[in-house]
Amino acid sequence: MAGKARLSRHDLLPLVVLLLLGCLNLGYFTLFTLHFTGGEWGVPLDDAWIHFQFARNLARGAGFAFNPGQPISGSTAPLWTLLLAATYLMGGEFPVAGQCASALSFLCVPVVSYALCKRLTGRRWAAWLAGAIVVLNGRMVWAGLSALETCLFATFSLLALLLYLEDQHLHRYSMRTAALFGLAAVSRPEGYLLFALSLADTAVRWANRPAQKSSASGLLHLLPPLAIFSTIAGPYLLFSWLTTGHLLPNTYHAKATFDFLPDLDFLSLTAKYLILDNPLLLPFYLLGLGLLLRRATLLTLWSVVLPLAYAMLHAILYQHGRYLMPLIPCNAVIGIVGLLGVLPLAQRRGWKWFTSTRAMTVTMALLLAGTAWRLPTMAHLYAWNVDNINKMHVSIARWVVEHTPRDALLGLNDIGAIGYISERPVVDLAGLVTPEITRILRAPDREALLAEFMARQGVEYVIILPNWFPELAANPDLEPLYRVTLERNTIVGGTTMVLYRAHWHK
Repeated sequence: MAGKARLSRHDLLPLVVLLLLGCLNLGYFTLFTLHFTGGEWGVPLDDAWIHFQFARNLARGAGFAFNPGQPISGSTAPLWTLLLAATYLMGGEFPVAGQCASALSFLCVPVVSYALCKRLTGRRWAAWLAGAIVVLNGRMVWAGLSALETCLFATFSLLALLLYLEDQHLHRYSMRTAALFGLAAVSRPEGYLLFALSLADTAVRWANRPAQKSSASGLLHLLPPLAIFSTIAGPYLLFSWLTTGHLLPNTYHAKATFDFLPDLDFLSLTAKYLILDNPLLLPFYLLGLGLLLRRATLLTLWSVVLPLAYAMLHAILYQHGRYLMPLIPCNAVIGIVGLLGVLPLAQRRGWKWFTSTRAMTVTMALLLAGTAWRLPTMAHLYAWNVDNINKMHVSIARWVVEHTPRDALLGLNDIGAIGYISERPVVDLAGLVTPEITRILRAPDREALLAEFMARQGVEYVIILPNWFPELAANPDLEPLYRVTLERNTIVGGTTMVLYRAHWHK
């Protein structure tokens, strides 16, 4: 079933259809949101504004920093930041420029999914079905308009997996494959895990080759790809070390807590999203994992190990499970391989009705419907998300612009839109761009320590979600000035956000 199966001119028509479907879904989400919000556009997550702030400062020559002139590895996606900075230099306006970039990345995902599935199955219709399942997935469309790096990482990781399969067939590990793994790693830190899995898989395969004289000589062949990967991914690791004292971005240390015992709630939510993405494809996905375990080990490992790794980090699978969205195309490809794996069994059992053209057409239609049924729900959620961010973060940012001095120091637990729009310096109470906060957040008396830290720093205004910091919200040194309460919260960490004027030790 597998083969080289490279793309040819005969693949042009199905790819064009996939791109048209992608554009239609992006347009559907856009028009629905503009109608829902009364014409007010925006992004569905405050994190996008964080990327915009880093990109704008970089483009202006203020360094790779959130606060101008204060370099920090507060971005989990340095390559995405560089791309956004380039769009800003070319005259792009945020958030639209960022959303155009993520939309283009989104359109690349079904194309690479098509190529990967064709590589594994050798069948054009199967490859198109995998791409269509991806492009009709509401969570992927959400990512495509999020102005986040999700689709960029999905594209590079899929390309790396595709070239890795070709290298595996030729018993090599090429420089271009290592370069793609490197680009994936600087798109999202999960790329380091993917590259490590590829090295482990290659080492095991080469060690078991009959012609391999010694495992040591085989491992020596991994040094050039390791050098290429390090050349691409190493500079940001070094930058992170110099600015925070840690190799990984500061966001990792602010959010992650490693434990060998995985978080069962995270794994339960992972299974929930796997079912919601396409309940009809799920049995074929499980079969596909078994069929590809030896033939495409890295693909199956990636689909299983990434959720497990996040569960061990005790991450929170919120925001529509966005940390696992890059697995959606991988899981679709695995599911289609599983579907094709059923055909030989049906032929042996004499189930001609199952292998007939009519039955396969019905099966394809059902699988497409099994994904597309969530599109209206996700479009509605996307619109609510945009509305939430605009009514809370953007409105507070505008209040800050109108009522505070330009040099006023802000203490925030959501730094994105408020920091970008107001252009005020910030102290990040979540620790993403203020590394000193990370240690405070792990202390039992963290809120008292936060108040002391902000007083020492001279924070003049504190803007927090009171449910995150109830003791801080009750601090008599903080005078509430402005409050936003959402009618329906779909994406923010709390229903109410309050802006306080600080009178430390009044």
